[in-house]
Amino acid sequence: MNAAARRKAAQKKKAIAQKKAAAKRAAAKKQALAKKVAFKKQALAKKVALQKQAAAKRRKIEDLRRRKAKRAAEDKRRKMKKIQDEKRRKAKKAQDELRRKAAKKKAEADRRAAQRKAEALRRKQAQQRQADERKRKQARIAAERERKQARIAAERERKRIAKEKLAERKRILKVKLAEKRRRDLERQVATEERKREQARKRAAIDDERREKQRERDKITKAKEAERQVREAERARIRTLRDEEEARIRAQQEKAMAKPVKPPIIKSDSVDGITATVEFDLAFLRTQKALLLSKRIELVGQAKRLVQEAAEIVANQEMGDVDFGEEGGEGDTMVVERERDLILSDQALAEVDAIDAALERMQIGEYGYSLYSGLPIPRERLEALPWTTELVTERAGGLGSR
Repeated sequence: MNAAARRKAAQKKKAIAQKKAAAKRAAAKKQALAKKVAFKKQALAKKVALQKQAAAKRRKIEDLRRRKAKRAAEDKRRKMKKIQDEKRRKAKKAQDELRRKAAKKKAEADRRAAQRKAEALRRKQAQQRQADERKRKQARIAAERERKQARIAAERERKRIAKEKLAERKRILKVKLAEKRRRDLERQVATEERKREQARKRAAIDDERREKQRERDKITKAKEAERQVREAERARIRTLRDEEEARIRAQQEKAMAKPVKPPIIKSDSVDGITATVEFDLAFLRTQKALLLSKRIELVGQAKRLVQEAAEIVANQEMGDVDFGEEGGEGDTMVVERERDLILSDQALAEVDAIDAALERMQIGEYGYSLYSGLPIPRERLEALPWTTELVTERAGGLGSR
């Protein structure tokens, strides 16, 4: 045993010595390698940089290759998944078909059992119905007897109530007739009173008018003379103005030759409206509605003004003009009547212009200047739908309106 222990200890010492020698050799080798690496670092720096650039290019190419491979793999995976989904769907469909057949077979068996059970129940219910029918028949006979007695009693009660209602209606009718006669009498009295009051008012108004007429007759002659002088002066001024306007118009017509109108490209007529290139059908329909609305307004205005002027003449209120120091010609009935007639003529002239615009709309010439044939801007047509001239022509005195 001692010899074996000694051999074992010697082997252990030898192994330890070998390990120490190997460690020393490894350390020496490591130091030599470190020195060699240190000498090569500077030389390898540039090479490493170039290698990095090359590696970056290779990585870029490798990334591109991996992406292509990944897309190909993804496409393949989607195809495989689609195939697997189709297989699963077919398998599920087959299983569902088997389950439906089994369920149908079971439902058929349940239906037959239910039919047998229902048949037994129907027989039992038929027997029960026969027994119930006998009981109901007996009950109907008894109930019919009771209803007959109740009808007799109800008929007696109904006749009694009808008699009471008839008496009540007669009483109410009598009260209503009395009330109606009272209201008619009150209305008749009120009507007679209103007639008497109106007669008194008319008599007072007639007296006042006669008094005013006497006062007006006193100053009529003086006013008439002054009016004639004023009318003569107005006629003279009007004649001079007309002559001057005719002279200016002749000079303008002589100085300016009417330009050649460009052709108008028209469409087919729809509902009495002919559209053109510059003015479509929707815009012309809107303008037609504006023209018709304005025409109704102007016709009503003209009629109202003529009626007011006629009422002034009929009421003989033209003599109420006060030509004294405190009076003014603008406040007289004469001036009001002349103003109404002038405004009525202006309204009728605008009605004629609107009718002409509607005719031009029908033949496809609406919205174009009568002087130059150029299209009028839509903003001007929306503001003045019956205009026939451009703003420049209006300012230069070339157009008619």
